[in-house]
Amino acid sequence: MKRNFRPVITFGIVAFCGLLGWLAFRQGGEIPVLRQSVPPLREVSSAAKSKAPRPTKHLVRDEFRDGTTVEIFASSEPDEVILRFPSEETYGDFLFALEGGVKTRLLGQLDLLKAVRLGYDKWSDLSDLLAGENITAYDSLPSVPAPTPVGGSYQDGLVGFGDGLLPWLGITADHSQWGAGVKIAVLDTGVVPHPALPGLSESIAITPFPRDLDKTRGHGTAVASLIAGHDPSAPGVAPAAEIISIRVADESGKADSFALAAGILAAIDAGAQIVNISMGTTENNPLIEEAVLHAQRQQVLIVAASGNSEQADASYPAAYPSVISVGAVDARGEHLEFSNYGAYLSITAPGHALNVAWPGNRYARISGTSASAPVVAGAIAATMSNGRGVTMSASQAAEIVMNYSNEAGIPGPDSEYGVGIIDMGRVMSRGIPGIVDAAITNQRILKSNDPAGNDEIQVTVQNRGTAVLVNTLVEITTPVGSRQFNATTLAPGAVQTFSMSIRLGGLPKNEAVQVSSTLDFGAMAQDITPYNNRRSDALYRR
Repeated sequence: MKRNFRPVITFGIVAFCGLLGWLAFRQGGEIPVLRQSVPPLREVSSAAKSKAPRPTKHLVRDEFRDGTTVEIFASSEPDEVILRFPSEETYGDFLFALEGGVKTRLLGQLDLLKAVRLGYDKWSDLSDLLAGENITAYDSLPSVPAPTPVGGSYQDGLVGFGDGLLPWLGITADHSQWGAGVKIAVLDTGVVPHPALPGLSESIAITPFPRDLDKTRGHGTAVASLIAGHDPSAPGVAPAAEIISIRVADESGKADSFALAAGILAAIDAGAQIVNISMGTTENNPLIEEAVLHAQRQQVLIVAASGNSEQADASYPAAYPSVISVGAVDARGEHLEFSNYGAYLSITAPGHALNVAWPGNRYARISGTSASAPVVAGAIAATMSNGRGVTMSASQAAEIVMNYSNEAGIPGPDSEYGVGIIDMGRVMSRGIPGIVDAAITNQRILKSNDPAGNDEIQVTVQNRGTAVLVNTLVEITTPVGSRQFNATTLAPGAVQTFSMSIRLGGLPKNEAVQVSSTLDFGAMAQDITPYNNRRSDALYRR
């Protein structure tokens, strides 16, 4: 939640201690080069920290667009605070002020984002600063989504993926070289060595690991295995991809905006083309947003989980326009109710009861959009590579993955499925001519504006093959009659909806109406997936 304070500051959270009045310290002089404090596995280098600017004198305070002069963010650690400044000048002046006897500790800095992490011992060390500043405070913490039960108790009729992820995605042949030459950074609880995983390209600890790596929270290792796992017990979509582990969250699954932003910058610095973030916050956080924008400028693609809150509220960073936001479906292709939804959603992928690697050389089964995001990240990496090296950018590959997704839900992009459900079979066979593959994707009843009181049955068909379909027969059967339609021409990837007027006025609204549809190509075509040429649903009037 964002809060504005003008000009008297009252903080309900200890982490939001004020640093008020530091502008009084503005004066000329050199700023020492201060290095970001990170654990010893690897320091964040040039992209995440650069020379701080020289302080200069100002007559007018610099402001963010909303008039804020200092942004304050909650820290995941007690007795700490995160600050961000609107310009290099005010940032430089603040760093200079810290050298003037202020009783705070500079624990980390992100010069590129004009942000610092400060520690303090007593409130009194801070309370005499800053009168007159306009401060906006952000008090939410990014975190790994709450786990969802794999048993399906939260939704009736769910079907899990188990060890069937790859064939469900259309991966039926050797794919061991998929993703070769692609570096994917996993920003999470950290990835630990595991027999199902390739050796890590790099391990960066923004947040320290526990002394015993087997006690590391397994979320990050599970996510990495869905990208690059090469064991049948924990299969990944792009086994040849290189994994960069960036630990930004602790054993509770919590991070903060500084750690997540630092992780994004570290991923860029390490040469990642794709960044997977299976965590987030419901608050639009400008520090994280600025890191995301920097990644976009560097042509680094971020894939993020939409969240498991069963809400239409946006989850960040998934909701930022440049991020590929991923929702979850079960093995029937049905939207999982816990999966956050909204106009920001890009695509959906498997997210119920998937087999994954786990610390301690163990295996587990997880559910959630945390699993869906790395499936898409792996798919993009596989599309980028020809098995020997990279042939296209991550954004180009992401466009292909989304263009060859399977239509689901109401026709067109929608809030539950985005552009559709990922299908790697279609992606990888897109250049093979003559493939016949059509599917009935949706059936629904709509209340029409017909003065006679008729309702409308709508059936949607998609051509998922590479051949043009000509004169495909679509037959819709209802309790009160049937009707046939002729899809004269259906181009590859095209979607067409057929409508049938029906009188259901005599049926109670709470009584299900059984609707069945079939596709018939005649003797001239053989569909490679005939099982989805028929569909039967119990529909309810709206």
